[in-house]
Amino acid sequence: MLNTIPKLLSLALLLPTLGWTAAPLPIPEEQRQSLGIEVAAVVATDATLGLTATAKITLPPASVRVIAAPTDGLITSVLHQSGEQIANGQALITLSSPQLIEARRQSIQANLKHNLAADMAARDRKLFAEGLIAETRLTTSNNEASLAASDVEAARATLKLLGAKVEGKGAEITLTSPIEGTLIETLVEPGQRVDASTPLVKVGNLKQLGLEIPLSPEQANTIAIGQSVKLENSTVTGEIIALQPSLDAAQNVLVRAKLTQATDLRLGQSVNITILGKTDTKALSIPSAGLAWLGNKAYVFVENAQGFTPTPVNILNQTDTQVTLSGLTPNERVAVKGLAALKAKWQEAEE
Repeated sequence: MLNTIPKLLSLALLLPTLGWTAAPLPIPEEQRQSLGIEVAAVVATDATLGLTATAKITLPPASVRVIAAPTDGLITSVLHQSGEQIANGQALITLSSPQLIEARRQSIQANLKHNLAADMAARDRKLFAEGLIAETRLTTSNNEASLAASDVEAARATLKLLGAKVEGKGAEITLTSPIEGTLIETLVEPGQRVDASTPLVKVGNLKQLGLEIPLSPEQANTIAIGQSVKLENSTVTGEIIALQPSLDAAQNVLVRAKLTQATDLRLGQSVNITILGKTDTKALSIPSAGLAWLGNKAYVFVENAQGFTPTPVNILNQTDTQVTLSGLTPNERVAVKGLAALKAKWQEAEE
């Protein structure tokens, strides 16, 4: 027995290089009883059994809006608290900024220059029509009027970027919500000085939630974008939209899903979910006793005319008595007793 353990470990190390292929293990019929080998049929099951896992409710980036300070300034008031329902366009923060005063001054100056240039251009058009000035002078005055109009538009755009009304007065800016949703987080307090681009509040659309599902690499290999997700004891459903290309700190693949009609869920909540089977594959079931492991790889011994073939499988779901998996075909027969003897035979065949 002690000699068998290192042999099995060496076999586990060989599996990646063997590509999970193995020759049939010849087991004559007369040896089966002495080895205690019994078999059971592979049965097709309802594909909606799928893969069960625990997931966390998240807020996708597309459902979040971060309202940031458009310029340096002083927070004068925070109008709402976290958890409040917010309407589209509702005021959230007021900010006092000296830059706004300067922007208003430049806007007024640009308007005055434009009015003067427009009057000069109108006068020169009249004089040119009477033949009293050269065309070059008219062209110059028209160009100056156009440049002045551009300066006015630039000044208006600056005020809009600052979140201020073009026709308003004073140094205070009122920042509003760009969407309808829930105030997720307030990041500042009244009296706090902030720099331009400092995040102030977060508003989220809690009608558009998502899932983060940690799966083992083996489980993730059975999942594809577009598969459906169902929450346990809930009518909420979803769809797989992404599989993280790298492993996290726990050596899991993070799978993301979007949800529909998620009104009764909360951010950060842990939920039990089922990832429904692919539409182009059938879920198969065998007794759990027929499942064997080498390292973190699962396999079964499939019966054939010569004996049994070690065959890799992907586990979708497992209970104490049954395992749902892929990698086999219906009506195949697998060993459910005598697996220790089959492992030993496999090791002997690889030597």
